Amino acid sequence: MRHVTYALTPERGYFDPSEVIFRECGVVIRSIQELDLLTDGTAVMLYQAEATRDQIDESLARTSEKVIDHQVADAGDCVMLQIHYHPSDLIRNLLELHDSYATHLDFPVEFVDPSASSLRLSVIGAKDQLQEQIAATREEVDETIERIGDYDPGTDRRFAGLTDRQREVLLVAVGKGYYESPREATYDDIATDLDCSASAVGKHLRRIESE
Repeated sequence: MRHVTYALTPERGYFDPSEVIFRECGVVIRSIQELDLLTDGTAVMLYQAEATRDQIDESLARTSEKVIDHQVADAGDCVMLQIHYHPSDLIRNLLELHDSYATHLDFPVEFVDPSASSLRLSVIGAKDQLQEQIAATREEVDETIERIGDYDPGTDRRFAGLTDRQREVLLVAVGKGYYESPREATYDDIATDLDCSASAVGKHLRRIESE
């Protein structure tokens, strides 16, 4: 498994025209905490932003044709803004592209330069899948590779909450190719190395993936 971190910068200065409106209203979007492309072509984004409620309300009023629903919650010195909306073709293309590869996007996705909508992403996956995804992404948007290397789930912050046994199960699953595309191992294969049952492996992996 490998991981790669790269920055995406749209030539026109935004991924979606609504980003310009948010900036004009004083809303500074710092990161994307979650994102999902729904089957009907709409998207749900959870943003971390610096803004007042009035600034957010003004932004949403000016983008009302795109926004289907929204939720706002205070989070200390920032706000969490969840928006269900009609994304631009560029955003939809990028999300569909990502979903077509056996890779994992590491959240949060950070805005390197909010004034230009430049995003920094970290993606985890097999070397060939990452290479193909990077090449395909470059056809859609300007892309700058910042870091690439081997992936060790034992040191990654996403897996800090796993138990020692869960990390052991995950490392065996990754090493035997369970997360390759197509899969190169089954629960039984992993269970043989761990001296446990296949059902126990499945239970561990489901909890690991949920975490």
